[in-house]
Amino acid sequence: MDRKVFIFIFILILCAIFSSCQTAGIPLKDKRLTANNEIVETHGQLQNIVRLDAFINNVKNEMKDKVRLTRYTTEGDPIYHDLDYADSKLTFTMDTREDEFGQGAVTKSICKGIQKQDLETETNYILTGCENESMKGLLTIFHDVDKEDNFAFELKYGVGKKNEINTKEERLIKDLQNGETVAVSDFQFSKKEMNQIYKLLKLSNYLGDKNLTTKCNKKPNKSYELNVWINSGERHFEWTECDHSPEGKEMTKLVHDILTILKKNPTYETLPKVKGNDE
Repeated sequence: MDRKVFIFIFILILCAIFSSCQTAGIPLKDKRLTANNEIVETHGQLQNIVRLDAFINNVKNEMKDKVRLTRYTTEGDPIYHDLDYADSKLTFTMDTREDEFGQGAVTKSICKGIQKQDLETETNYILTGCENESMKGLLTIFHDVDKEDNFAFELKYGVGKKNEINTKEERLIKDLQNGETVAVSDFQFSKKEMNQIYKLLKLSNYLGDKNLTTKCNKKPNKSYELNVWINSGERHFEWTECDHSPEGKEMTKLVHDILTILKKNPTYETLPKVKGNDE
């Protein structure tokens, strides 16, 4: 093939690719946003929310950063919320062109900053000092257990999974690591503690699919089993400390955060101490 003809065909292919990206309603550069820079909210389910927290921290430290929050409507249409911080200016762009029942427009606003507001029953991500005040409410995460028909969980953890928290049967078992265990048959978390745990579960996207493994060459090893009952549904997870995948690390961190809440519980504080690490 003649070299000039080859170059001409190559240019045509590039133009076709660029054109398809434009007609999809999203600029080419935004199509290249990696998964690490995208936060997804689907009917209360969250993915990669820690990236939004990192963005807030970068804005606070005046570090250039850019992320996208993609929120899906009830009908499954995406609405894009792009946050671009540079030169002490936060540009917020909302794109509803793929929302069948939306305005079908791209709206921009310059804001001064972004804040995370932690409340007992909800967590709010708010844009501050925006030119368009109607765009300041970015995302609200609800975690009020009283709003659910049913919420309970069972967590078994540690070597041999001898430790157990079971809010469904109000049971708490602690491994003393000397061959003995101690049990509480009427254990309960406070409402505030349950809201905190429900929040942790939502932030870890517990309703999403998890690719976890129970394989571990380390002996002995810490293993985990988590069952969550929410309304009429149930979720089950099993993994070990050897699961170093992103999802494995996320779930292990979830357990550690739940145990942090547990250890401050008045009933747990009365239990005997262990010889080693009770996690």
